[in-house]
Amino acid sequence: MRKGMTADQVASAARTSDRGAATRSGLLAAARDVFTSAGYAAAGVTDIVTLAGASVGSLYHHFSGKADLYLTLYDELTRELAEQTRFAVRQARDAGISDPMQLFLTGARRYLDACIEHRELAAVFARGDGPPGFELIWRQRLAEWVTKNTEFFARGGEPLEEAAAIVMTGALTLAVIEVSLAVDAARARRIADSVIQVLSRLEHPSP
Repeated sequence: MRKGMTADQVASAARTSDRGAATRSGLLAAARDVFTSAGYAAAGVTDIVTLAGASVGSLYHHFSGKADLYLTLYDELTRELAEQTRFAVRQARDAGISDPMQLFLTGARRYLDACIEHRELAAVFARGDGPPGFELIWRQRLAEWVTKNTEFFARGGEPLEEAAAIVMTGALTLAVIEVSLAVDAARARRIADSVIQVLSRLEHPSP
């Protein structure tokens, strides 16, 4: 029990917190649906709150506006993709795979598969109609991805030149865009398969 609060006050605070979490989750779900169907630029705050069954005031209580909803959804998606990628690499390591390139390909394959699973939401960020400043955030994430890939190969004993990391990461970035915007899941999987096949033919880069 929180210091200085009665049991009823604690219970009331917990209910308020639960309602707030449910409202926030509902607003994100509604924003996802509206952005998916209409795109970011054409989406209206009133469309989102109406679909969520919430008020404009509640939206601005939890988020600073439409752009904040967009960026929160982007952060949630990228976190989910990263977690699935790390899990796939850990499983490969546990299975005895130690070659950095094979581990990289395993992670890349899972990343693209996860993009296909979340293709509708991924397409929201691939269309290029996000809020002002999103392109800079996207470029920063890409630069971070290049750095992480370089460090990944270095830890595995196969140093990767920065240029090679840029090429490999850039190929995956373009694949993510094409997979996200593919007309259907079958087309998306063909693109993913082809990209992984091309990357698998690359020689181990030398320092």
